Amino acid sequence: MARFWSPQRSYGSLLAESVRSSLEAPSRPRNTTRGSRRRLWAGSALVTLVALAGCEATDTLELARIAVDERDRVRALALYQRHLDTNSNDFDARLEYTLLLGEHWAFKGGDRGPILENLELLYEDQPDNEKIRGFYSTMLIREGQADVEAQRYEDAERTYDLAIDVHPDVGTAHYWQAVLNADNLRRPDVAFEHLVAAAAKRPPIPDLYLRLGDAYLERGDVDRSINTLELVERLSGTSTYLIPRMHCSLARAFRRRGDPSAARMHAELASDDCAEQTAS
Repeated sequence: MARFWSPQRSYGSLLAESVRSSLEAPSRPRNTTRGSRRRLWAGSALVTLVALAGCEATDTLELARIAVDERDRVRALALYQRHLDTNSNDFDARLEYTLLLGEHWAFKGGDRGPILENLELLYEDQPDNEKIRGFYSTMLIREGQADVEAQRYEDAERTYDLAIDVHPDVGTAHYWQAVLNADNLRRPDVAFEHLVAAAAKRPPIPDLYLRLGDAYLERGDVDRSINTLELVERLSGTSTYLIPRMHCSLARAFRRRGDPSAARMHAELASDDCAEQTAS
């Protein structure tokens, strides 16, 4: 596609030069006709330059979308950024750009900061947009996980809380907040509250129901513990490593309920250590 201007001379500089030349014209005897022509020329130049600037913005965005179609993510990202530098309120372009940043990060890794910054802008603009809420919450959870890995537990707690505020209807952020409070902050009561809140949204996370079932058992709620633990096997999917732990917990729950037959059956399906523990 043809370029209207060389990269060395931006539309802003040309516009400034046009205005400056009209202001710095040498003084002559007043001529109403000439003054009118000069003002008409200056006005036409301004309109032309603004129109051409709009053409460049449109062309840049279209080139970015073409680059996406051609799977050239690096070029597409650069073009989207160039477009947004002068069209910061273009919501659709920013959404496309942010989704592409997320795709690039998923394949290449790297800094999540630009993704989160753009998601924050998109969320502020359209807080009820389901796609934005889901993507923003997911990236915040990943940021919180990175904080946990770096032992920045207070930062992780704040990030998970923000993820909960952004998308409270899913339950995933509540689960990770529970894990943080149980495993790292050693606050079992806070962890329990988040487990209950997460389970109310029924996310397909087997470990959630294993943890919650054990928490119910610790609190003496045997029937609810058994009902919750039985969800683990239904949702296990590839998380089959949780099945022996589930059977061990069920063995303890049924023993506490006073059902030694069921307790023995689940103990046999669990690990040897669990069978010894429940038999004692």
